[in-house]
Amino acid sequence: MIDVGGRLLRGQTARGNKVWGNKVRTGWAPALLGMLLASTALHGALAAPMTTGEAPVQVAQQGRTVSFAIAAGPLPGVLAAYGQATGFQVLYPSDIAQGVSSPGVTGTLAPQDALIRLLAGTGLIARFVDPDTVTLEKLPAQAGNAAVLDPVTVQGGLSRDPGRSEGTGSYTTGSTDSATKLPLTPRETPQSVSVMTRQRMDDQGLNEIRDVLNQTVGVSRMQRGAMGSDGDEVYARGFPVTNYQVNGIPRSTVYGFDDSISDMAVFDRVEVVRGATGLLNGVGEPSASVNLVRKRPTPTLQGYAEGQIGSWERYRGEADLSGPLTENGRLRGRVVGAYQDNNSFIDRLHGRKKVLYGVLEADVTEDTTWTVGVEYQKHRSDDASNSGFPLFYSDGTKTNLPRSYNSGARWAYHMHDNLTVFSELKHRFGDGWTATLNVERNNREYDSLLGFGTRGDLNRDGTGMSVWAGRWNSDLEQTSVSADVNGGFDLFGRRHDLMAGVSGYYAKREGLSHPLWNIPGYDPSIPNYFTWNGSIAQPTLNPTGRSQTDERQMAAYAATRLRPIDALSVILGSRISRWEQIEKSSPNAGAGSYSKRAENGVLTPYAGVVLDLTDIWSVYASYTSIFKPQNYKDASGQSLDPLDGDAYEAGLKAEFFGGALNASAAVFLIQQNNLGEVDPGRFAPDGTQAYRAVKGAESKGFDLEVAGEVMTGWQVGGGYSHSSVKNADGQRMMTYVPRDTFKLFTTYRLPGAWDRLTVGGNFRWEGDVYTGTGAERYDRDGYAVVDLMARYQITDKVSATLNVNNLFDKKYLSNIDVSGYYGEPRNVLLSLRATW
Repeated sequence: MIDVGGRLLRGQTARGNKVWGNKVRTGWAPALLGMLLASTALHGALAAPMTTGEAPVQVAQQGRTVSFAIAAGPLPGVLAAYGQATGFQVLYPSDIAQGVSSPGVTGTLAPQDALIRLLAGTGLIARFVDPDTVTLEKLPAQAGNAAVLDPVTVQGGLSRDPGRSEGTGSYTTGSTDSATKLPLTPRETPQSVSVMTRQRMDDQGLNEIRDVLNQTVGVSRMQRGAMGSDGDEVYARGFPVTNYQVNGIPRSTVYGFDDSISDMAVFDRVEVVRGATGLLNGVGEPSASVNLVRKRPTPTLQGYAEGQIGSWERYRGEADLSGPLTENGRLRGRVVGAYQDNNSFIDRLHGRKKVLYGVLEADVTEDTTWTVGVEYQKHRSDDASNSGFPLFYSDGTKTNLPRSYNSGARWAYHMHDNLTVFSELKHRFGDGWTATLNVERNNREYDSLLGFGTRGDLNRDGTGMSVWAGRWNSDLEQTSVSADVNGGFDLFGRRHDLMAGVSGYYAKREGLSHPLWNIPGYDPSIPNYFTWNGSIAQPTLNPTGRSQTDERQMAAYAATRLRPIDALSVILGSRISRWEQIEKSSPNAGAGSYSKRAENGVLTPYAGVVLDLTDIWSVYASYTSIFKPQNYKDASGQSLDPLDGDAYEAGLKAEFFGGALNASAAVFLIQQNNLGEVDPGRFAPDGTQAYRAVKGAESKGFDLEVAGEVMTGWQVGGGYSHSSVKNADGQRMMTYVPRDTFKLFTTYRLPGAWDRLTVGGNFRWEGDVYTGTGAERYDRDGYAVVDLMARYQITDKVSATLNVNNLFDKKYLSNIDVSGYYGEPRNVLLSLRATW
């Protein structure tokens, strides 16, 4: 089923109308057992008829009238305008509105009567499944006119995700709260927001978050190692992206806690807010915040099974089943599973992934919804390097190694094992107010046996190189709690919005310490780098002690949107945070260490203004401060002082066709101190890369973006981004990060007799970069990559999609920082999907 809520039927903020692998750790057994017992009890309780005397669903809020002025046109756009006017969601199968026109509707009418008029002649009928949700169906053969059927007994009005993109077929969404936690349209949000929808991810075959971010406007992926290593960084506006959220819950920025390798089978969409996001994250870089939004159960039965086969022996299977679990629909569930096994264009590199996700959603009362779920992901890469290959020979000339070269030892691997249990309780009060309580427990393990041959200076005869060897292994746990309220209030005869809440998390990393880099008695030398196939003795890495990191953050925050006049919104917010981090080490021999860093009463203000110029165009400006305690260490092992500074943004936004197409243009200025910059060739005492603090760093630039449906069947998503980072002396920084990028993906579903075929293409360009100075400077010219896709609807339920990536087999380096790493050569992915 399609939720047109994603197309602003979506009505979600219709101004003034808010609608809204292999092991399980022992410590998880009680939690999983509790969830199982809870779900069993819920099933029994919710399957029974309600005995509280509650009234049946009232169709379309009887007695209410709305003023409509919706012109005739393509049905999806007409439905979008209807949703914006009424605040309703409309669900329908993906194919029944394609190529269908509506006569529109004009006048002051009850929503039910208006729906009948705009469906006249379309061959469709509507059914209200709850007061604010409508489903569309094909008109039975014996019927002659549009109609609104009697309501069915389906609960679940509270289960809706207002920004849900699944099933919309759209490359944009009608609602996002990732910037302020206020339910706003992209146009109403005074920051640059990119949303990678479910349709876009499916069309491009994007199964990993790193691939999603690589296609996101204003974001650059700098890969220099295998999946699961620390050699895969993401940048935005010139700075590293370290703030990740899942369903709005922030992850600790300590290594290993983020979701930078997540598989996308579990998620409905990814919302990327560019710029500083301290209001909701508390601490973070002024680059961007990445919010992964999980799929939720649906009020109607739906599902799919998909198989993929691709280049380098890539095989993937994925299945998803969702729907009501009781006859009255008050208990809904969803289960998603995926498995992937693949080689790589890099010799010997092999990857495997296992994903399992289950979620239950229950209407405990007419006004209360309880959600509980489990998410499990396990990723492993074998023969895996943390880095690429040297860029220079010892004589100063550039190397030219093959794209398939693997600098990883045969015994090297990266493993990540992640298990999350979460619960959300949401209650709706009168006058549109809601209260939400979120609790999440996250247990993880990472284990990396390190062996990568980028140590030394490569001679022309293949000598001079050796292996960096060691091991990183830790168990991680994070417990997060948040509670917030959201709603509207009246002041001076106007309606305004308010959000307020408290949140906190405790994160702990604990693990054994192992020898790293310099291992007594071990010979890491590689006899001939050119003929090396990863064969080298595996070092003995007995534990040398233990280490532990504890991090706590607690905060209170609030934001309000004031509407002094219809055309003007003023958003004011603030957050006060307390942050603490303790690091301890206990070596087997010698004295241990203890350090504590804390910041209390950190105030993060936020201000934004949005002025509507017309029904389509708006201008905006926003400001927030920057604060981030850093985990980077200098060569002496001392943590860098916290980042601090200010971020400014202003721009122009447009919302076409009732929100089906969104466009934006923004300029930004970021000023900060203590920016961590790589200290080339130097390491901290614990073996990690050393950094140095830069005073007076400043980033300037602009973003241009468009996303959504240009015309019936034609979707676009992409834009241009420019950013330049300089220090206080005006010297360019982060020279290995591209200043300019352009990305554009588009698909078109052919009309008429060819309407079973959808074709598309992608163009991605990055500007030139360089690293080093003088004789050690390495320049990489800009490059462009072209991709193609085609999908054929074999039957109403079965489709096949072909993706050809890097069509012209462009050879380019995706990273030149520290070492070189090639981007993927030409490759093919074939997907076959069956839906029901």
